[in-house]
Amino acid sequence: MGQAFSLGPAHVRFLEVVMDRDVAIRIDGMLTGVIGNLDGIAHYMKNNLPSQEYDALIVHIGGSMGELIDISTSLHRQFPDIIPKELKPTGA
Repeated sequence: MGQAFSLGPAHVRFLEVVMDRDVAIRIDGMLTGVIGNLDGIAHYMKNNLPSQEYDALIVHIGGSMGELIDISTSLHRQFPDIIPKELKPTGA
């Protein structure tokens, strides 16, 4: 049986979804990929746009990454065993 998944009130109030652990793992993996792509876009923009254009656009990229990280963090709270090793505190 899946577990309830909820985002904090800053995002969507009282949103709860029953999610299976395997589904959470796949979603977290996809989120990691999207975050990596956004990071690549940010680096590309930094290297290829004038600073004024970069500054105007990076806010949106950063905001998008932050929202996706929030979803991933919620998944990790729900299923602590799916936290990637590189995100675990040292010695954990």
